[in-house]
Amino acid sequence: MTEGVMQGDDRTPSGHRATGQGMTGPGRTIPRLTFAEQIVLWSARRLAVAGQGAVATESDAWACQQAIRTRVATELGVALRATGVPDAGLEAAVALERTLNIFGRAGVRGLRLNRMCCRFVSNDERLFLSLLAACQAGDCAHTSALLSWFLPPAAMRIAATEAAAFAAAMHGAGFLLPQRLRLPASAGFPCAGPADTAAPPTLH
Repeated sequence: MTEGVMQGDDRTPSGHRATGQGMTGPGRTIPRLTFAEQIVLWSARRLAVAGQGAVATESDAWACQQAIRTRVATELGVALRATGVPDAGLEAAVALERTLNIFGRAGVRGLRLNRMCCRFVSNDERLFLSLLAACQAGDCAHTSALLSWFLPPAAMRIAATEAAAFAAAMHGAGFLLPQRLRLPASAGFPCAGPADTAAPPTLH
């Protein structure tokens, strides 16, 4: 499983936590997302299941992880073929996985992603999509505010660099992510509240 990523309970739109005010606007279900957002979300969710399930040996687990990474890279390669870069899919997949991993390595908790079959978008997923949108827009202040929801200041620069690499790959292929949320500076860290219970306002 990708480090720092946890599969949420997909029985309700917000998992096992209540949804706060401001998190119920556009984009709460997969069909209401843009195509670019859907590509990001499906790729992230697929990487999140790498290494899950019963396996006989560590070699089997590694092979399973590699197979999922290869599939994500292939799918992203098809989406990003407009860039004309032969390895665009692989580079994007690596950047996305690194971005997801940093939340577990340096964060106070992991990023909660819903399962592949879930039609709802979790609060953490919306924050992650907004992070990539901020990177594409060059909005450093909002990028920092979003990362502060998960990471201490020392880890935010690394996470921003990895996220920017993936966001740039998407942008290069013409996939622009809309900014749906707006957080005040340093909205999350070191406050104790988990992001999945928080209520950033939705931009209409």
